[in-house]
Amino acid sequence: MGEKVLENPFLIWISKGDLGVDLFFVISGFLIGTILFKEFKRTNQLNFKKFYVRRILRLLPVYVFSMLIGLYFIEGDNWKSAWSNLLYINNYVRGSYMGWTWSLAIEEQFYIVIPFLIAFIFPFFKRKAILFGLLTFITIALTYHYSVNIHDFQVPFKSSFLDEDWENWFWEYYMLTHLRYGGLLCGVIGAYINVYYPERIKAFFNEQQNLASILFCLSFVVFIIISFVSLGQWTNLQNSIFDGLPNSIPRTYEILHREIFSYAVLFIIFCCLYLDSKIVKPMNSFLSMKFFYPISQISYSAYLFHEMFMFWLFPQFNEFALGRLSETQIFLGNGLISLLAILLASTLMYMFIEQPFQDIKQKIKFVEKQQKGV
Repeated sequence: MGEKVLENPFLIWISKGDLGVDLFFVISGFLIGTILFKEFKRTNQLNFKKFYVRRILRLLPVYVFSMLIGLYFIEGDNWKSAWSNLLYINNYVRGSYMGWTWSLAIEEQFYIVIPFLIAFIFPFFKRKAILFGLLTFITIALTYHYSVNIHDFQVPFKSSFLDEDWENWFWEYYMLTHLRYGGLLCGVIGAYINVYYPERIKAFFNEQQNLASILFCLSFVVFIIISFVSLGQWTNLQNSIFDGLPNSIPRTYEILHREIFSYAVLFIIFCCLYLDSKIVKPMNSFLSMKFFYPISQISYSAYLFHEMFMFWLFPQFNEFALGRLSETQIFLGNGLISLLAILLASTLMYMFIEQPFQDIKQKIKFVEKQQKGV
């Protein structure tokens, strides 16, 4: 059924939903990087204990709860590798428990390393661009090595979701931190520029509004184009824009497109923050809608719960509906039930698990301020 949907050229973007992870990485890197760079700029050091305690209180409680309820929803014995989830290394353990949380593992591994880089390596580089360029080159070079030398991938990929080729691609290439930290690094680079050179950024967007507007449009076009170019990782394509081209071209695209996408997203973020232009205002108005606030509040719980519920629901609903409903009705029924259940479950998880621990974090923050005042 999924492959039939993706035969429609206007729906091909569904197969590129994984770019949402890269978009999230850029935003997350920008936000966390800003916090770290502001502290380092102000004090010339970082409070590691405070940083990691806040990350633990933010992420771990509802994560552990999700692992527990997963014992009911998830079939098989993958729970035996739950230790890797607790250590945030599950993206390196093939067939690990709650496999979709690989992106959380990447994020946490990155945030274990980046404060040490900022505090102990960062000061040794007078020209920070050298450090950032080196880190960017490493992930691109490793992606090339894995894609070409180790796996010899033929792009577009000829695999379907959950078949053997897809499993090999997913566990041995797609979700490895050293190949996927580019988006997070991009966000951190943006945070560094934003914290250390705010006046230059403001000057550029004020004095070069026309150029900035053109670059904004180009970045948005790049964002859309990459979002519509499927590489066939998630479903076996009937045709591809790479058909008939030398394999070096789609391989190069596969190796670089996430980095290009990430920097396009970063420039769009800067435009939304600094560019006072009619062309940007609609996007700012859309992104600042109050409708998104409650969604953002429950998004982490929804991320943890959604896949276990869908894998549990779909087979049961399909068995019940087969012969009673059409394929389209079954598809819509699965989607509607999943949406409602995920919204309800994630709201309850936020209210009774996430929020109480967030309150603890705020109390700790308040005590720290009181102590500084004393």
